[in-house]
Amino acid sequence: LCREQYAAQPREEVEAKLAGTKLRALTPFTQTEIPALLEILEKVRADSYSLVDQELELGLRSLAVPVRNAQGTVVAAMNVSAQAGRVSCEALLADMLPVLRNATEALAPALVV
Repeated sequence: LCREQYAAQPREEVEAKLAGTKLRALTPFTQTEIPALLEILEKVRADSYSLVDQELELGLRSLAVPVRNAQGTVVAAMNVSAQAGRVSCEALLADMLPVLRNATEALAPALVV
């Protein structure tokens, strides 16, 4: 599940895709409840980034931002990962979010898909 790409879709489409889907927990932190996941996607949509703290793998934090083409459509995501024991969520946001946003903004004009 790529949160940035799901967050870019209308909520009704996401709900339809998730309906009847059994989400599997990969760690104790993985969100598997669809209503809670829909709330997370709303936050990702509003914030234009996603911070995943040990939901995919214990000890792994990941920060991602949507990659938009020249028309503003989300076509991918760009992310960085860090070891949870070495980099706090706050540091990841403070240090890497601006870098990711600048990189995706610079990339957008070259994307025509």
